[in-house]
Amino acid sequence: MKFELTPTRVFAAFTLIPLALVAVALVLQHLKGQAPCPLCVLQRAGFLLVAVIALAAAIQQPRRGGVVIYAAALALAALSGLGVAIWHVWSLYHPKFGCGRDVMEEFVNNLPTANLLPWLFHASGECTAPHEPILGLQVPEWSLTWFSLLFLAAIVFAVKSWSGARAVAAA
Repeated sequence: MKFELTPTRVFAAFTLIPLALVAVALVLQHLKGQAPCPLCVLQRAGFLLVAVIALAAAIQQPRRGGVVIYAAALALAALSGLGVAIWHVWSLYHPKFGCGRDVMEEFVNNLPTANLLPWLFHASGECTAPHEPILGLQVPEWSLTWFSLLFLAAIVFAVKSWSGARAVAAA
């Protein structure tokens, strides 16, 4: 049996990876007592946005041009999370600037998602709070790493899909 990397399988991976990362965040929050800060909550939203877009694509199973559009949407969603993760890592190494906890926390906790799913989207932690590293990296650094990988993978997927769509259209 030959394994073929179809767009549906790629979209399934883009769904499962962010969901697994959010599951790890929930374990850290509810079992390890690491309260999420406002930037953590925004990164969770970014991961879930990537997962929702990928799930929609996996269900729809778009043809050539649609695959490119979904891959570009995945890249934009990952880029938004990447921006928040960069800000969070910068805040981690520059604690006197923090993350604007008072203003940012109020903003994040007043979003509809925080009211609907407080166990997932309620921010109550400090952005610069020290936690035990996981394999040498803090959680924001892991988030930055994963958003970078998701962004790069989405770009590669979009370019390959676009090249394939152009080749088929030219034939």
